[in-house]
Parts: sequence; C-alpha cells; structure tokens
Amino acid sequence: MKRLTLSLVTVIWVLLISPVNADGLDFVETADSKKSKNTRELVQWTHTRLVFNKPLERIAVGQEETLQVEVLSKNEALALAKKVGRTSVMVWYSDKTSETFLFTVTSDLSVLHHAIKDIHPNITLTLAPDRDALVLRGQVPTIKYRIAAEAAARNYFEAGQGGNNDNLLMQPSAMASMVNNFRMQNQDVQPLLRRRNNPAAIINLISVETLPEDIVTRVKNTIDLVGGESVTVTRVQHGDIPDANQDTLLLKGYVDNQVELVRVLTVASRLVTGQDSKKSKQAIISILANESGGLMTTEKSTPSANFGGLSSNKKGNSGNNINSNIGRAKLLSVAGGKLLSVIEVRDLPLVRVSVQMYEVNHRRLKQWRPDFSLLTKGYDKTGGNFGLEGANAGTATKVDNALQVLGGALVNNLQVGAKDFAFDLLFSLLEQDGISRTLSRPTLTVLAGESAVFSAGGEVPVPTAFAPSGITSGDQVGTNTAGVFSGTTFKSFGVQLQVRAMVDEHDRITLDLNPTISTPDTLLTQEISSSTGSGLNTSAFNVRSISTSTRLRDGQPMVIGGLVSRDINDNKDFVPGINKVPLLGKLTESTSEADNERELFIVVTPTIVRELVHEVNRWQFPNSETLMQQAVFNTNHAFKYSHEESENE
Repeated sequence: MKRLTLSLVTVIWVLLISPVNADGLDFVETADSKKSKNTRELVQWTHTRLVFNKPLERIAVGQEETLQVEVLSKNEALALAKKVGRTSVMVWYSDKTSETFLFTVTSDLSVLHHAIKDIHPNITLTLAPDRDALVLRGQVPTIKYRIAAEAAARNYFEAGQGGNNDNLLMQPSAMASMVNNFRMQNQDVQPLLRRRNNPAAIINLISVETLPEDIVTRVKNTIDLVGGESVTVTRVQHGDIPDANQDTLLLKGYVDNQVELVRVLTVASRLVTGQDSKKSKQAIISILANESGGLMTTEKSTPSANFGGLSSNKKGNSGNNINSNIGRAKLLSVAGGKLLSVIEVRDLPLVRVSVQMYEVNHRRLKQWRPDFSLLTKGYDKTGGNFGLEGANAGTATKVDNALQVLGGALVNNLQVGAKDFAFDLLFSLLEQDGISRTLSRPTLTVLAGESAVFSAGGEVPVPTAFAPSGITSGDQVGTNTAGVFSGTTFKSFGVQLQVRAMVDEHDRITLDLNPTISTPDTLLTQEISSSTGSGLNTSAFNVRSISTSTRLRDGQPMVIGGLVSRDINDNKDFVPGINKVPLLGKLTESTSEADNERELFIVVTPTIVRELVHEVNRWQFPNSETLMQQAVFNTNHAFKYSHEESENE
C-alpha cells in the first residue's frame, strides 16, 4: 500500500512540473498579406494580425512603446509595430494555458535587401533589434563584392538622414583593419564606415574566398615596372597584427640612377596614400640623413646685418642641394613616414664643364685671310710624333665651319662644331694674328644636379652714406637718405661663371649657364662726370652677361656669341701754338678715328665623368721582382744565342 501511494505522488509531481503545450497561435498575417506561423519579425509602422486557435483571455506586452497589441475578438488580435526594438508578448488562454512570443520590430530594409542581392546573392543582412546596427554576412569571391555591399548599406542609411554633411564620425568595425590592409586607402578620402546624424552602424562580416595581394606585393610588382627590380619591400610591423595605419614599408636595394629612384618613390607613395599630395615636393620626399650619414636639420640661415661697416656682395650660391638631388641621401622618408627608403643609386656621375671665353675683333676678323694649307700640307700618316697621324683635309673643313660660325654667315648651317678641337685650333690661329684674345679658360667639375661658380677678377670699393629716418606714422620704417652714416661696399669685376649641369638616364646633359664679364669703363665714367657736373666716387662698369639653358650630348661643344661691345675713339694731334696759325696750323694737325667692335664668344664643352670600378684593374703590370727576373732571363738568353752563333762560325 505504501508503494502504491509513493508511485501516485511521483506521477502527480511529474505532471505538475511538465510544461503545458499551449500551441495556440494559428498564424501571423503581415502587411504584405503573407501568413506564417513562424513570423516573429515585424516591419516598423505596419499592422499585423495574430490569429489563435484557442479563445483568448488576456494579452500582456513587455514594451508597449515598441509594439502595441489590441484584442479584436476571442481568437484574433491586432499588433502595430511602433519602434525599432524587441519585446515579449504573453498570451493567456481560456483553458488556463499561456504562451510567450518574442517579436522584433525592424525598419523596412526591402530596398536595401534587393540591392544587396543584386551585388551578390550570398550576402545576407541582419538589423540588430536593440540598437541601430546592421550586420552583413556571407561569402563572396573577391574583395570588390565585400566593399560594394558595405558601400551600398552605408549610402542607403546616409541617404535617409537629413541635415548637413558636416558631422562625419568614424565608426570602425572588427574588419576595418583587414579592409585597410586590402585597400590601403586614406580614411579622409574613402572611409570604410561613417556615421552621419547617428544612422545605423555597419558590421561587415563578409568573408572573401580569394584575398587580394597585400600592399607589400602590390608595391613590389609596381616598382618593378619603373626600374625597381633590385629593390625589396619589407613591412615593419608595429603591433601583433598588420595595421595599415601604423606599419611602415622599408624599401632597400639598388637602382641604376636618380631618375629611377624618383620614379620608384613616387609610385610607391601613390600606392600607399592612394592620392596625390597637395603639399610641396619636400613634404612628399624628405631627407633624413645625408651622404655621410649625418642627420638633416631644418635650420634657417639668418642674414648678417650690414650697418656702417664693410661687406662683400658676391653673386652665386654653390651650396649642397641634396634636397633636390636625393640620390646621395642615405635615408629618405616618403608619404609622411609610411615609407622609409635606404635605396642606393649606382650611378651618380660628375660633369666636367670646360668653358673657353674669347674676345674677337670684328674689323680684323673681316680683313683676315687664313691659309689653311698650313693645316693639311707637310704631314703624312706616318710622320707624326710617336707614330701618330698628321692633320688631314678634314681639319681645315672643321676650322672653316667654325670660322663661318664666328663670321655669322653660317654657310654650312652649323651652330655647334662636331669636334671641339676645331674651335681650339681656330682661336689659336686668331690669337697668333692678334685678332682674338683669351679672357678665361676655366674647367669646373661638379656633381650632376649641383651648381658651381667660377670667379676671377677684382673688387672696387664703393662708398655709401645714408641717414635713417626712423619710424613714421603707422609704425612703418621711413626711407633712408644720404647723410650721417657711411659705409663701403665692394663691386666685383672680371669674369664670373655660374654652371649647373644635370644628367638624365640616357646620358644627355642639361646645362644651365650664366657667364658675366664686367670691366671698369673709364670713358663712361668721364662722360657721366661731365654730364652731371660732379665727380663720381667710383667707376662705371661695362657688363656683358648671358643666361641660357640647353641640352647637349656627352662631349658635345656649344658656342655662344652675340655679346658685342663697341668703342669709338677720336684722337686729334697738333703742335701747340702753330695750330692757331691759319693754313699752317692745319698742315700740322692730324685726326684719327677708331671704331672697334669686339664680340664675346663662349665655347662650352660638358663631359660626363664616372667613378672607376676599383675592383677591375684596367692596367695590370707585374711587380718589380718579376720584371727583374724576366730581364735577367732575356739577357742570358740573348748572350747564349750570340755565343752559339760565334762558335758555329
């Protein structure tokens, strides 16, 4: 009996704790007339019918601001989705059973859903029920589908938000770093995730079957096309995982010349930044260490004051221009530090510029009758010194061509001689006959891309005096007038030459030339004094200057002319006292006029000078011990041979 009572109590307890299967919901009819028993997601601001197969006793809603439910009959209720979110609905039936449902209210994403499906059918989207957040899921073949889906979702939410476009807030997701490594785009130009006026945040969880090349591979493949085959690209990782915003790319290796270096750095910078920088060239490629490894500074030179003392005013500045000639730098920073370059340039040539300045007398040149037979007769091919060939008829032709250039006729349409020795020989002949004179023959050797200055002459002191006028109304400095304070400046005269030579990858030389010749002009000084009625404290100058830029081949000369100066002198000689006697005075007078035109000719010949390869011995000779042994052996062999011949005789 006790056993039967215990079994009955156990059965009753099991029945009490077992859930009652209410299952009273028949179907849910949404606004689009679709009926389903499993529908739990409702579109905001739409009505939904809840039809039950059991009589209803009452209904309770957890969050009435989210979902409003109204009982229409004993088996039907009407729900209105009001606010995006999630809430519970509890239903009690007349049979003492109850049932709980969990409904979600979402925005109408039908348009976005179709747009995402048009991009790729595997992509699904889910809107978070408790906050404005959209989750993208699925698997796509390439990264372009992933980016396109995220861009479509972002643009969809931004288009529905009114107001201005000023408030742009970044909303990074868990995949932002990965996508940045794929695209390496600047966040200011193409941000991956943005929020404007608090739209829904986008969480991109779309996976990609075929990952794109990382930035290291893409930079390497691209710079190989512009001469960077010997350059390696290494990622310097800042954290535990690759991060496009924190990591640095290190470029190391060799390029043939500076042109290829600039191309490699510019292309790599464009790939990393994704756009052209609006800053200056120094901001794009900055020098961190010079050719000796010294750190570069940004110190600015301050001009020294010149107040009542001595100063020297010299033109030209031949400083080291490494900011432009970056091939000599040992460490470069590119794209704001995202790229570091230790690339070495194999070829950094020198340029030897030979400049010859001649002054030719036009009157004597027109009267000159050269005898070119001296250049072609009396020589033969075997009669030269050390077995060298003598001059031939071609030399006279080249001298004649050079002469046509000087005469201005240009009979053979030559402006640049084929060989510079023709001009040397011509001017030597002219100088022997007193037609021309050599002003200067400097030869400058300078690094390609740098400037060099040659100056030969003197300086003339020029006294100065002024009186400062102080501060005028408006706190402005007044104009200085002559008077109280005195000083001295120096005016240079003579020959000054400024040269800048650049060499491209095809060994073509771009030459910037600025020669200046200035001489004191006593006649002009006297004329100025006579016209003004006051003496000058210094001398007037006759200045001839030219500035030109041209492109030449290695060793090709260039002739510059046209700088003509004219001197007219009138001389009158007479015997004092007798010159006043009528008729007799005229017989003792002599008058002469001299009209001299002198033209300046400049012959410039640039030549590329490269550093010899030290590992290669161009001329190899044996050491002194070996030479001595060979000499002794040859002497003994000759003595033995002569002794044998004498015995045979």
